[in-house]
Amino acid sequence: MSKWLLEKYVLNDTYVSSSELTIWVLHADKTPPHIGISSEKLFYSLKINGKDEGLELKSLLNLIQKKRIPTLAITLSKKVREEEIKKTFDAFGSKINQQQTCLSPIVEILTPQFKDLILVELLDNLDQNQEIKSVYGFNLPSSYEGIPSYTRETIQRRINAVQPSER
Repeated sequence: MSKWLLEKYVLNDTYVSSSELTIWVLHADKTPPHIGISSEKLFYSLKINGKDEGLELKSLLNLIQKKRIPTLAITLSKKVREEEIKKTFDAFGSKINQQQTCLSPIVEILTPQFKDLILVELLDNLDQNQEIKSVYGFNLPSSYEGIPSYTRETIQRRINAVQPSER
């Protein structure tokens, strides 16, 4: 998320929209961050070592606060039912595979016409379509100006670096 996109939306620190469709940017100050999605108070995330499927949003918020994880919560005006999110995540298997990222199922849900987006591209698309309602920030450093710039190659290097070798 570029600096201008953060400036465009109100950056709140009191997240009250737990049933709205929300993109979660965990470790928002890292390159690359980790991305998840929630709807109807349930959180989903595809990870290198597994998945979060239907995690209670309250548990995620407790973890963010307990571990002081710099996080953005981006609420959307788009409506997607939790069942559709679950079905999409089920289709992605039990963990990140070749040519997948944590963002892959989220892109499939939100912009199925585009398959290979990185986060800033997805957010720019949602912004152009006026689908971003608000941005909430948690535990962000005072110097935080937006999601650090990165490429698809940066994501793949990070996945390869932390993915256990499969023997």
